[in-house]
Amino acid sequence: MRLMGSGRARGWRPLALTVGAGLLLAACSSSTPTSSAASSTVTFAEAAGGAPNYILPLASGSYFTTSNLSQFSIVMYLPLYWFGNNGEPTVNYSLSVAKPPVFSNNNTVVTIDLKHWIWSNGRPITARDVIFWMNLLSAVTDPLAPTVGSSTAPGPGWGAEVPGGFPQNVVSYSQTGQYSVTLHLNGSYNPTWFTYNELSQISPLPQASWDRLSSGGAVGNYDTSAQARVLAPASASLPSNSYLPANPGTATSGALAVAQFLNQQSQDLGTYSSNPLWQVVDGPFRLSQFTTSGFVKMVPNSSYSGTPKPKIKAFEELPFTSDSAEFNALHTQSLTIGYIPVQDLSQASSLEKSGGYKLSPWYLFSFNFARYNFTNPTAGPIFQQLYFRQAFQSLVNQLQYIKDFGHGVGAVTNGPVPSYPPGNPDQSPLEAKGEVYPYSPSRAVSLLRSNGWTVTPGGTSVCSKPGSAAGDCGAGIAKGQTLTFNFLYASGITELANEMEALQSTVKSVAGITLNLSSVPFSDVVSTIHNSCSFSHRCSNWEMAATGGGWVYGPDYFPTGGEIFAPGAGSNAGYYSSTINDQNMSRTHTAPTASAETQALYTYEDYLATQLPDVWLPTNPTELTVYKSNLRGLVPQGVFAEVYPQDYSFGG
Repeated sequence: MRLMGSGRARGWRPLALTVGAGLLLAACSSSTPTSSAASSTVTFAEAAGGAPNYILPLASGSYFTTSNLSQFSIVMYLPLYWFGNNGEPTVNYSLSVAKPPVFSNNNTVVTIDLKHWIWSNGRPITARDVIFWMNLLSAVTDPLAPTVGSSTAPGPGWGAEVPGGFPQNVVSYSQTGQYSVTLHLNGSYNPTWFTYNELSQISPLPQASWDRLSSGGAVGNYDTSAQARVLAPASASLPSNSYLPANPGTATSGALAVAQFLNQQSQDLGTYSSNPLWQVVDGPFRLSQFTTSGFVKMVPNSSYSGTPKPKIKAFEELPFTSDSAEFNALHTQSLTIGYIPVQDLSQASSLEKSGGYKLSPWYLFSFNFARYNFTNPTAGPIFQQLYFRQAFQSLVNQLQYIKDFGHGVGAVTNGPVPSYPPGNPDQSPLEAKGEVYPYSPSRAVSLLRSNGWTVTPGGTSVCSKPGSAAGDCGAGIAKGQTLTFNFLYASGITELANEMEALQSTVKSVAGITLNLSSVPFSDVVSTIHNSCSFSHRCSNWEMAATGGGWVYGPDYFPTGGEIFAPGAGSNAGYYSSTINDQNMSRTHTAPTASAETQALYTYEDYLATQLPDVWLPTNPTELTVYKSNLRGLVPQGVFAEVYPQDYSFGG
C-alpha cells in the first residue's frame, strides 16, 4: 500500500485476517501461570477469546490471525521484510532479514540479497532457507495438489493466497549465491505493490532443521522432490538451479509432504515448548512455555542478529475469556501491557493514578466488517443482490454505535481502505467524504419493496415476486422465501455484542429481517468460516459472521484487497466475486507511475465502497492500550498489530 508518498499496507494480519478488538483474542483460567509485572518480565494481555493456536508462519486461512502471526510466530520467525516503522505503515529495512530488493529488466526480475544473520543454532540464514519457503508455498498453493485434514484439522494452505498471485506470478526462482535469490516474474509489476504484497509473504525457514517428513526422521532435501515446482533443465535462458512451475497437481510428496508434517506438528499445541523444531529461531525471542489455554512465555534468543537486543528476562502473553476478566487483571496490576475495554474508559484516570499505568491508544491500519457468505445455498442468492446489500447497510447505524457502545471511540467504515491514520492519502475522496450508504430506514424499506419483497416491520418479510427481471427478488430466490439469517459473531467483546443486538433489533423492527445471533470464541468464528471448504474456498455451512475486528492489512500491506476480495483467495471466506473488481485490483499491481497507482487505487476502493462486498461496521482504530509507566520502548504496539518485545526495558 502507498502511504506518506511511498507504497505499502496490512498487518498480519493480517489475516487478514482480522484485528482490532476481535482479531487479538485469548482465554484465562485458574491454571494460567502468573508473573510479576514489577520484574524484568513483560506481561502482555491477549484479547478476549482467541489465544494463539498455530506456530508455523505458513498458516492457512483457518489460522491466519494476528494472534498467531503478528503477536506470536513473528517474534520467533522473522519475515524476509519487516513492515511497521515507528508507527508508520512502511517497510523497515533495519529489522528485515534482507536488503532492499533490486528490480531490473523492466521490473520483471527481482534480486534479493540477504544480510548475514544466523539462526539460534548458529547456522547462517541462507538463500536455501528462502528457497525452502518458496518450495513449500508453491506446493500448498498448487490448486490441484492433494489436500489433507478434516474440519477440525485443516491441511496445509496459505491465508494470503490469491489465485494467479504469488507465487504463481513467479516464472522461476533460483539461488544465485549463498545469500542471494533471483525471481523471474511473468510480467512487469509495480515495485511498490510487488514488495509490499508479494515479497512481504516470504519468511525464510530453517531448512537444515525443518526439511523432514517425521519427528524422528532425518533432515533431507525432501522439498525438492516431486514438488509443485521442479528443477529446470539446463537452459541458456535461465540461471542454473532455477525452479519452474510443473503441471498443476503433480505435488504428491516432497514439499507438500514436508508442509503436511509441519502443519501436523503445529496443531499439537501441547508440545510447542518441548518440540525441538520450534527452538530453531531467528527472531529476538524463543519459546519457553506454552499451554493449550493460550499462556505464552518467550525468553531472549541469545543469537539474535538484529538490534536492539532483548533487555528483558521474558515476554509473557496472558489469555482471557472476556474483556472484563482482562480489565480485572489490570486492577490487580498483574499486567505490564493491557487494554481498557471501551465500556470502562471512564476508569482510565483511576488506573493511571492507582496502578501506575499510562493510556496510549493503539492505532491499527485496519477496517471492520461482517462477512456475507455468497455461496450459502439459501442465503447466498439474497446476498448476491446489490439492492439487498444496500438495504442492509442502510440499517447499520454506525455513528450511533460509536456513540453508544464505543463511548465516542471509533471511526465509520466507508470502504476497504482504512480511514486511519488521519489524512491517509490512500483513501479516495469518496471514502473520505463519509458513508456511501448512511443510516436510512426509509431507503432500506423502499429498496426491498421495489425489488419484490413484502416488507412487514416487526414481522417476517417474504419474497412475493420471484424472478430475475427488474423489480423481482432476484435469481435463485423462491416465492415465500424469508429474510432470515444465522449470524455468528465473536464472544467476549461487550462492544461487539451490543452492536449485534442493536442491529438485530433494528432490522427486525424496521424491515422484518430476522437475525438469529450466535456467539462463540473468536477462533471458532474463524475456523467455521474457513473449515469444511473445498479448495476453491466455497464454504456453505454459515450465512453471516463477524470476528469483531475486521481486517488489518498484511502481508498485503498495499491495500488493494486481493487476499480478501479476489475469488478463491485464501482469506475470501465468503467467496465474493466480481470481474470488475478483479480488473480494478489488477491495475493497482501494474501501475507504471505514482499518479497511475493512486488513480488505480481510488478506482478499486470506490467500486467496493458502492458494491458492499461486506457489511461495513464501525472500525475501532485504537485498542485502548495501557502500560506500566516505567516501561520503555515501542509502546503502544505497531500499526499492523505487531509487537516489539526486543525493544522493551524498565526504567525510572
